[in-house]
Amino acid sequence: MKPSFKYWIFLGAIYFAIVSIIVASLIGSWASLNEAQQTTLSAMLSTLTPFPLLGTITIFFIIGALINLLFNDYIVPILKLAESARIISSVNPKHRAQIKNSSKEIQYLADIINQSADAFSELQKDVAGKIATAQMTLDEERTRLAALMSELPHGVIVCNTDGQVLLYNQQAQELFKRDATKASDPPPTRGLLGLGRSIFSILDRDPIVHGLEMLHKCHMSGRKNMVNNAMITLRTALCLRINMAPFFTEQEGVQTISGFVLTLEDMTRQIESDSRRDLLIQSLIDEQQKDVDAIRDAISSILDRPNLEHEELQSYRQRIDQASQSLQAHVNEAKINYAHHLRALNQNENVLAHNLLEIISTNINKQFAMKVTPIAPTGAWLQLDSYSMVQALSHLAGLLQMHYNVSELLMTLSCDAKSVSELVISWPGQEISSELLTTWQLTPLTTDTNGNSLNFQDTIANLSGEIIPIQAAEGLCTGLTIVLPSSDKDLTPAIHTEIEHRPISYEFDLFKRDEWQEFSQISLRKLTYVVFDTETTGLNPSKGDEIIQLGAIRIVNGQLLYHEVIDQLIDPQRFVPRESVAIHGIQPALLLGQPTLDKVLPHFQTFVENSVLVAHNAAFDMRFLQLQEMKTGIVFENPVLDTLLLSSIVHPNQDSHSLDDLAERLNVTIIGRHTALGDAIVTGEIMLKLIPLLEAQGIHTLADALAATSQSPFAKVSY
Repeated sequence: MKPSFKYWIFLGAIYFAIVSIIVASLIGSWASLNEAQQTTLSAMLSTLTPFPLLGTITIFFIIGALINLLFNDYIVPILKLAESARIISSVNPKHRAQIKNSSKEIQYLADIINQSADAFSELQKDVAGKIATAQMTLDEERTRLAALMSELPHGVIVCNTDGQVLLYNQQAQELFKRDATKASDPPPTRGLLGLGRSIFSILDRDPIVHGLEMLHKCHMSGRKNMVNNAMITLRTALCLRINMAPFFTEQEGVQTISGFVLTLEDMTRQIESDSRRDLLIQSLIDEQQKDVDAIRDAISSILDRPNLEHEELQSYRQRIDQASQSLQAHVNEAKINYAHHLRALNQNENVLAHNLLEIISTNINKQFAMKVTPIAPTGAWLQLDSYSMVQALSHLAGLLQMHYNVSELLMTLSCDAKSVSELVISWPGQEISSELLTTWQLTPLTTDTNGNSLNFQDTIANLSGEIIPIQAAEGLCTGLTIVLPSSDKDLTPAIHTEIEHRPISYEFDLFKRDEWQEFSQISLRKLTYVVFDTETTGLNPSKGDEIIQLGAIRIVNGQLLYHEVIDQLIDPQRFVPRESVAIHGIQPALLLGQPTLDKVLPHFQTFVENSVLVAHNAAFDMRFLQLQEMKTGIVFENPVLDTLLLSSIVHPNQDSHSLDDLAERLNVTIIGRHTALGDAIVTGEIMLKLIPLLEAQGIHTLADALAATSQSPFAKVSY
């Protein structure tokens, strides 16, 4: 019951009591008089009445003033003190009670509460220090886990037995982003990868469930090292190899499967390459057989008939020439397709120079029995595709032996102070044609990320290097120099990672959700929320104002997920008033070329799936979405919680419930005010701090919160 309502009840009760006593006294006095006295009093009544009436009104005024003073100086300040004390003890130890225009007694009580808050804050600091020390080991383990997961070359997803995602790394997220971006059928038909979401909204359910059943049967039979393998094709024909392994929990000495780990490997390129290789081999055999048969037939005819006419002999020669050209074309095509097949092996890495030269020497000696002398300084590093380098130089050695019978090579690597390395390859005492080196450089070796053929010259050029023939005479060479950039040995090879923000997300507390209750009966602490905010062209959605920015962030298990957000500018296709620009700072030029709202809402609908929507003054934002239902057919049926209404429930005696005042009261730092994502993040932090305050008032579930907010005086506001 509000204090103002109590005030009028209290005042009315006192007035009623006083009037009742006066009336009862008058009736009793009148009844005790005889008839003559009553007649005399009746004659005097008109003279006596004004004075008691004036006294009664004066008494009423004095009593009303005293009661008003009592409420304003004592009752209401005490209620505000109670709310401040709850904020201090629950969510913001730095908050202090500030009571204005109150009595000295109440101010003294406020000072005592603030002193207790200071002592409580100091105690919390001591406790926090001890907790931080105790948690250090756990944080180190989590950091190691994050580092390990972020540097794995494949996607990793960890789920509980219900299929809820407990952990994923950036590689997994990138895989499914590619699946979403390559699709040509908007809106998306699959869900998003995120903590607490179902893996079955992304991957087909049947292979996962079947694999889990197989793992369970293997576990019951006592088998160890259980791994289930499957191939799954996504809607964009992206083909994934999925390895599923279980993990266990132990209770009372019995191990049970509590979840599974999925490792995802994109096999699309390899499968295409393998298919291309198989087709290549088959077509090469078929086509070469035709060409060889044609050559054999022509040669047999020439040998069997030595006295052929000149024209007929020339005809057979032309057949042989055409068949040999066709054969050469097929061989060249085979080389190019084989280069595509080698794409999976084309990776740059840091390698010690002397190790690379030793590998090249060993490979050439093994294939061609050629003597190779490698010379390289100790400790010199190179950053290149070592596989391509070995294959290219081995190919060169084969050409030199075949065409010039070269039997010895000298490979010398040197490094200068500018981190540039030069690899000099020479064949002492022999000169070869420059055309052979040109042919070797242009031979297809591998492919780039777009599937285009790359020769060795392109490969070196991509490394910012250069191939320089060592000229002996015009058109002749005695060697070549390959200029390569050096690599610092301290550089980290392989996968690039961000140190400050590990691209890994995990929430293992989701294991505790063994049985989901009915949605409305779920605890506020366990719900998944999507906190959102909009920036608009104005404040009248019913009169044509439109959304120009949408920001949203997810809350899972009481944690804001800063890597699962939406921050999207929207083209309103209408004029943006200067008054609105002055508030949110979004210039109309920034909106040109941005997607329209009907293109953004499908993604937002998928993003909020199975979540509770949260906003500050949610009626305003929801009105914009409701007005789009007829245009887009997209309906948001999620439950909605409003932090404005929730604040009015937990702090009914506070003067303001604006986002800024609420953030200050709950010690939430505001960053990016009047940007959609910035306000959504602030609202999310406020929501998390409101939950313990709601619980203190007996509001524990979604149903409780919705019922309470419906009674808020702000719930009647409409747009």
